[in-house]
Amino acid sequence: MFSSSKKGQSGRRRPLGAFTLVELMVATGVIVIVGIASVQAIAMMNSKAAAMRIFNNARAVVQRNIDTAMGVAFSSAQHPAILAVTPSTGTVYDDDGNGDNLVNVVFLRNGTSTLVKGTLLRTVVAEPNSQNQNLLRITFQLTYTYRKRNYTYSMTTLRAPD
Repeated sequence: MFSSSKKGQSGRRRPLGAFTLVELMVATGVIVIVGIASVQAIAMMNSKAAAMRIFNNARAVVQRNIDTAMGVAFSSAQHPAILAVTPSTGTVYDDDGNGDNLVNVVFLRNGTSTLVKGTLLRTVVAEPNSQNQNLLRITFQLTYTYRKRNYTYSMTTLRAPD
């Protein structure tokens, strides 16, 4: 005799072990909640990664200009334009030569259009010292906006004549 359940001592049938509709709905709800949280976390990580890539590009622009200022010939006879003394508030520096006083921070992959532009500020001031040497404090500061937030990256170095 085949039966879908076993009879106990009292003669009543015991149900077989199976999932109920409520258990399935709760499990589905948990899976959906975890899925939504995962998608949100991935979107947030992608957004932060994009902001960090742009920050690294800004750092590269500032570092390139600091390297240029450190690498040019500098003496009493040669005083390059990048080392020209500025007001203590600095001046806008157009390092790409477009004449728009903006620096391209991020390009599209094909290189035809710019996603993020910023303003590069160059500050060169004479640094007082006990030897009365022509010591310059050079600061480059790049300010840009990404997703309606303002960011700034700056570097400072000292330069003495060669």
